Amino acid sequence: MNFSLTKKIALSAALALVVSAPVMADTYISASSVESLNGSLVSVTPAVVTPSNAADYLDEDSALGYNGPIGSYGPLGMLGPIGDNSWNVSYWMSAIGDWSEWSDDMTDHGGPLSEDGPLGPYGPISHDAYYIDLPAINDFGKQLQAGGVWTVLGPVGPLGALGPLGPLGPIGAHGYATDWDGRYVENDVEVRTVDVPYEGSVRTYELVENYDEDYAKSMTDNDTSFMVEGYISYPYSEKDTYTFTSAVGQYVTILVLPEYTLDDFDFVVKDDEGNVVADSNSTDFVDWIQIQVPANTTLTVEVELYSTAHYLTKDYRLFVTGSTEYINSSDITGDHQAFHDGFMSSYEEDELYGNLW
Repeated sequence: MNFSLTKKIALSAALALVVSAPVMADTYISASSVESLNGSLVSVTPAVVTPSNAADYLDEDSALGYNGPIGSYGPLGMLGPIGDNSWNVSYWMSAIGDWSEWSDDMTDHGGPLSEDGPLGPYGPISHDAYYIDLPAINDFGKQLQAGGVWTVLGPVGPLGALGPLGPLGPIGAHGYATDWDGRYVENDVEVRTVDVPYEGSVRTYELVENYDEDYAKSMTDNDTSFMVEGYISYPYSEKDTYTFTSAVGQYVTILVLPEYTLDDFDFVVKDDEGNVVADSNSTDFVDWIQIQVPANTTLTVEVELYSTAHYLTKDYRLFVTGSTEYINSSDITGDHQAFHDGFMSSYEEDELYGNLW
């Protein structure tokens, strides 16, 4: 067999391997993909049987809509505890400054950042609570898990213990002061994470910052645990972009909440090469996306104003919440999940393509 023929055979084998190799395709869930169910849960597995009227929760007036908990009037909106207004709890807590030493004392006595708190083995994201107790409530409870129809309302979304309303956020139990950019600081040193004791070990969680809009846009090392109070300026054609990196394999939930119900914001998620991997442009629901990512994935969120019906400023709140590496799989499937082309690390690309030649 001559060298040329050998080379052709090797090349053909390599091409066959590339073609037959499994493509890293994955799914994401968004307000748009849930809206596309058109009120039917038939395609969802495990089946959603209880409560018997669960399909009613897909109505525009349900919890996914503008009047629900992820809408303008809910706890994440400007009337809730987070913001710079005089009625927001976080406004007064930030005025106190650094009380992290007191937080340490609380932790020693079973406080929110202790093993007995919501991030510990007895909290809502512990193994038993999340994988056993939550789906045991009913089928709706199951669909609050990552990958579920109502996942944005569940324990790994912005309303849960890992979000801004929990112990890691602006009204949380960490006690760190904030600077003008929204960073947490202790003795003028930035703090990005906290350690929580967990069954003889320690789990490290990312704090949930409320960043200044311009600062968040400029960040090159942002993580998957933050929020931003932003706005689209006149003539309303701009697109606000925020880039962040997931250090671990996990689900990342992104919510864009309009501060006024007469605004409709849409957004897309792009990978580090600028390709759109997910989008949400729902008309009935507040727009959100949940996407599963491998470790070291960099994403960019691009927010734009789709429509408005008032003359006030076009303000929105962006929430990014990672599920952590401890919740990174799901057995839920259905037509509410849309496909994207998947993520492939440079190492995997080298293994699949580079070494073949």
